[in-house]
Order: sequence, then C-alpha cells, then structure tokens
Amino acid sequence: MNSQPEQELEQRLQQLEAELNSPTSPPVVVEPQPPASLTDRASVIPRVLYRFVNWFSGLSNIGKLIVVAVGLVIGLAVLRAVLKLVAAVISLAFLAVLLYFVYQFLLARTSDTKS
Repeated sequence: MNSQPEQELEQRLQQLEAELNSPTSPPVVVEPQPPASLTDRASVIPRVLYRFVNWFSGLSNIGKLIVVAVGLVIGLAVLRAVLKLVAAVISLAFLAVLLYFVYQFLLARTSDTKS
C-alpha cells in the first residue's frame, strides 16, 4: 500500500533532478523593482476612494451623519486657515507697496534738499 506513494515520490524526485540538471532551463533572474512612478501613485487614489466609499456605505445613518459633520468641521477649518493665509499675503503685499512709495517720496525729498 505504501509502495505506490513512494514510487510516485521517487518519480517526482527524479523529474525535479532532471529539471535542475538540464541546461535548457534558463536561470531565474529577479530584477529589482523600480521606484513607484507617477502612474502607480495615481492608481492608488481611486483604490483609496473606493475603499472609503465602501466603508462609508457600510456605516449606519448616525455614523454617516457623524462622519459628514466631522468632515464638514475639518473642511471649514482648513478653508478658514487658507483664507487667513491669503489675507495675510495680500496685506503684506499692500504694506510692501506702501513702504516703497514712502521710501520713494523720502528719497525724492532728500535729493531736492541736496540740490
């Protein structure tokens, strides 16, 4: 009863030895993976979005409401920060232009007094 599985194992072992010893089989070469390209990164976004949509659809109505409320609060906070940054940049630009004109006025005034 054990002779048949042993024979099959023996035949399989001989086949594997023949495959290893045969010169026709090309060597296996493992190439290093190139760094992730832009297209690889672009394909990650739809997968993450798909996972989020699946997760969100699995929530209860209360859970969906909480997630939307938290997202709204975070979104408004980010929008407020961006608007404050834009307002600060505009204020600095206005101040720079004002200082430039004051400097030009003072420079013109000092050149008039020297003449």
